[in-house]
Amino acid sequence: MKGEGILWSCCDEGAYINKSVAMIHSCGGATGKTTRDDHSALPNLRDSFPCCSQSLSRKMTMILDAFVGKCVERLLSFIEEKAVMMLGVKEDLKKLLRTMVRIQKVLEDAERRKLEDSSINNWVNELKDVMYDAEDIIDLSLIEGSQLLDKNPSSSSNPSCNFSCFSCFLCAPHRYEIGERINSINSRLEEIYKDRLQFNLDHQNTKTNITTVNSHQTSPLIAELEVVGREIEDATKDMIKSMIRGEVRKFSVFAITGMGGIGKTTLAQKIFNHKKVQTKFQIKLWVCVSQNYNEIDLLKQVIRGAMASYGDANTKAELEPLLRSAVSGKSVFLVLDDVWRADVWIDLLRSPLHSALIDSLILITSRDENVAKQMGSVYIHHVIQLPVETGWEMLTRRLVMIGGREEDIYKLRELGIQIVEKCHGVPLAIKAMAGVLAKKEPIAKEWMKILNNNAWNMNKLPEEIRGALYLSYDDLPSPLKQCFHYCSLFPEDWILFREDLVRLWVAEGFIKEEGDSLMEDTAKEYYHELTRRNLLQLNPLNYDGNSCKMHDLFRALAQFLSRDESFSGNVTEKSTISLTKLRRLALTGQGNAMIVLDAITEPKCLRTLFIFSGFQALDFNQLARFLHLRVLDLTENEIESIPNFIRDLIHLRHLDLDRSHVRHLPESIGRLSNLQFLSLCGCKYLTHLPQSITQLQNLRRLALLDTPLSFIPKGIERLKQLNGLKGFVVGDDSISDLVGGEQIIMHSRLKDLSSLSNLSILNVYNLERARSGSLVLRELSRLKELQLSCSPVHCNDENNSEKEIVLIEKLFEELVPPKSLEELYIKCYFGNSYPKWMMSLSLGSYLPYLSILDLVDNISSHLLPPLGQLPSLRILYIAGGNAVKSIGPEFLGGGVVAARSENKIAFPLLQLLTIHRMENLHECFFSYDEDNDGSQKLVLFPRLHELIIVDCPKLRSLPGELGRTGLKKLFVTGASSLKELENLTQLSEWIDLHENQSLERISNLPLLKCLTVRGCYALKCVESLDGLQQLELVDDSMDCLPEWLLRLIEELLRGREAQDDGDDFLLQLWCNERLLRRCQRGGEDWAFIQHIPRMNAYIKQGEGYLRFVKLPFCYETNI
Repeated sequence: MKGEGILWSCCDEGAYINKSVAMIHSCGGATGKTTRDDHSALPNLRDSFPCCSQSLSRKMTMILDAFVGKCVERLLSFIEEKAVMMLGVKEDLKKLLRTMVRIQKVLEDAERRKLEDSSINNWVNELKDVMYDAEDIIDLSLIEGSQLLDKNPSSSSNPSCNFSCFSCFLCAPHRYEIGERINSINSRLEEIYKDRLQFNLDHQNTKTNITTVNSHQTSPLIAELEVVGREIEDATKDMIKSMIRGEVRKFSVFAITGMGGIGKTTLAQKIFNHKKVQTKFQIKLWVCVSQNYNEIDLLKQVIRGAMASYGDANTKAELEPLLRSAVSGKSVFLVLDDVWRADVWIDLLRSPLHSALIDSLILITSRDENVAKQMGSVYIHHVIQLPVETGWEMLTRRLVMIGGREEDIYKLRELGIQIVEKCHGVPLAIKAMAGVLAKKEPIAKEWMKILNNNAWNMNKLPEEIRGALYLSYDDLPSPLKQCFHYCSLFPEDWILFREDLVRLWVAEGFIKEEGDSLMEDTAKEYYHELTRRNLLQLNPLNYDGNSCKMHDLFRALAQFLSRDESFSGNVTEKSTISLTKLRRLALTGQGNAMIVLDAITEPKCLRTLFIFSGFQALDFNQLARFLHLRVLDLTENEIESIPNFIRDLIHLRHLDLDRSHVRHLPESIGRLSNLQFLSLCGCKYLTHLPQSITQLQNLRRLALLDTPLSFIPKGIERLKQLNGLKGFVVGDDSISDLVGGEQIIMHSRLKDLSSLSNLSILNVYNLERARSGSLVLRELSRLKELQLSCSPVHCNDENNSEKEIVLIEKLFEELVPPKSLEELYIKCYFGNSYPKWMMSLSLGSYLPYLSILDLVDNISSHLLPPLGQLPSLRILYIAGGNAVKSIGPEFLGGGVVAARSENKIAFPLLQLLTIHRMENLHECFFSYDEDNDGSQKLVLFPRLHELIIVDCPKLRSLPGELGRTGLKKLFVTGASSLKELENLTQLSEWIDLHENQSLERISNLPLLKCLTVRGCYALKCVESLDGLQQLELVDDSMDCLPEWLLRLIEELLRGREAQDDGDDFLLQLWCNERLLRRCQRGGEDWAFIQHIPRMNAYIKQGEGYLRFVKLPFCYETNI
């Protein structure tokens, strides 16, 4: 290439940049020679790589109007910069900007019509290729211009006049090469813009406003509020009846079939959670199979679900015997959700599961009834569409759940019924439409627009994703469409974490800067908007809503709409996929990634590469062809070294090496001037960072958790864009460390963080090394998540001198966080008391938005802070506070003034409270004053859902005031001094009691449904549990049924005879063989057992069992 040799010889530092210039030249962006005929397809991957997966799916085309808009914004902010003037390409870039602005006006119409018109689709694809080249040249212009400014600082004041002769010589080839590239792109864009006339594309105002809300592994958990209609209740009842009847043979297969989105998984969840299923089977397993399951991963999942370990086993031959052993002699209920092929049962699971007991059952869901028949199903339930009235009920309930007013919705019933009819009784479609309607004003005009939208009639789409599903996508603003597409890049049934998506969306350029807001905050709003619209489904296991899944139909929709550019899948199977340009690649399963990468014939086009765990170690040098990568994720790869050529990846924004085997990073990593996200968590062999890491001026997040670093290189304060720093290690500047053959002072000081004003996430370790914390935190006005940790060595009192204690107390007094804080984690603090700002009765005003608080291994603080004052606290975890002997009224702090009430509320929003490893805690009580009329002044824990107490051996009692809270679940283990548990009159769901060796009495729990008692050998009295439905007793030392159990069951049965509700109780025993034989028919305890509605008994250390149902009579035993 003309000029490239000159640059190489005159300026070695710019050589790696010019490799990228050359790559654009070869891609067609360098000269005007490229024509539309040059955009040839990649060879069929089956020819290059015959074992590619059938699921290697084509995805991820850009949303053009959003992408062009992003390029326009970059040009607007960049075009007046001095770097552009240094290159002399300002007028060329202005022309490019004008053309982009003109062409942007027709893109929304083109995006929609391309599905119906192949000519428009070709036009869009051609424009798309040019825009990728345009984005690359913007990057290169900024990088080269900035380098020239760095070499000629005197020219920065007047770049048009102050060049030296040598600078002009250096700059000439830069101007020539980049100018040629820009002129070529301008010519191609002008030609494309003229071609629009033949398609009659409409000029439209692109939707840019995004209304946001505040802040597919399937799961057996079900959102009961979304279950409507008698149909699902009747189907559940019929299937349970067929499953539980006595004549069902061993491992009979029951099947639920129906089209995608019809509610198969919801019905399976109802059955899985039914009390008769939960009580009949010892092992209950839920496995989401997916279309391209991995045998090894699936076997491991089943073994884990059976509460067994697979250790280091990693082959089918090793895992199958472990599974066989895990289920041997036990009754199993296995749900296989989303089965596409019968071989998952016939060839993989049937044999190792055969050692289970005779009444074990399989429940499958599948779209294909033939799969159910091939698996030998004895019962097939076909889920049909919802009736219109049930669909209307689902729509209205969903709208109310997400903020609609019921009276407004019912006024639109007639239009709503017509919309439901267009959803054809598919629940997923109805929920999606609720997400669309929720964004509209609840008036007839707006609902009529939805009803008449052309998106209902997109006939070129596959049938299963037409109509409501496509319309819900089409209603998205363009930036959200890009984010939605991106989620389909991950494997089927993948759990998607909000923080991962946020970083990737920012790195890919999908997020616009909104005033002073961080792009990460805007991306979080996008995430919440997609979940609110039901395009992503929140994980029900998570309190925070920070993980989700993508339903396979929405994933199919995203794949279809973005089928031209990328694929993701298992490389061990065959494929007939043909791609025009490969822009994004995600490799899943097991195998050699380089076989696939070597098959890519146009490496200049690849921008995103994920290599998911399971692949052989990658040789990083083999990535040298892919110089245009923006995102590179090698999480859990066994790669050990990163070569110097990484500096050539000048476009790279996101590099993830979490839990890899990397041992060092080269200094050349500092050349990655566009890098925004660097993640090095859990890199157990990485002990130091290169000094050049402080040159990454655009770095937004640096993650170093669980990586054994001694310090952070000097100069971290220069990274002004940094808003996430996870794992900042305070260094000791009186100590040096040998790094790369030279002594380096461990210079990473707390005050270095003061200038990082954009920090929203900060984790600090080894705080005992800090000399001062003054003003560090209070200046960080954006800070939302903060962890403050001392070294674990200080968790032992004997290791702490008086001087060290005084110093750490002084330091924490200075570390006052800003009001913006939402999450606070304090670990291994060894001061004798918490800092004054935490102990203040004004704590609630200091931290009004704090929602998560962890206090862990703070061993010397005798009193807990007045945390009841925190108005937004939802999750509280207290562990290892060995100096705390009592938790009393000071913990409540007087509470928070309630809105529209004279009462105060302590812990107004707390949902989960965990107290763990408090070795000296002996009492926990909350007293409060009452008015003269006996009414309560202080309301306690009104939203508390779950209380967990673990390993508090001196705790004698629980607060009596818990009986007046909203508590639903209680777990207590290792409270060996606890004697009584009583008067929890509102506790309704379950209590789990383990190894509480002094517990004697459980009483007055009238609403409790489930009780589990394990290792509570002193128990003498259990009474007044009127609502109890299930009792599980685990004790293999019993020779006979305990007296308290006999009295309790007699009390329950007497109370329920009058209510005709006697069949609603289950006794489940885990005992020794002697007791099980006493319970058998003819045994000493049979006279009592025969009156219990339902009973299961198992030998704890063996395979013996007894099952008994009173009505209709059923009796089974194997001893």
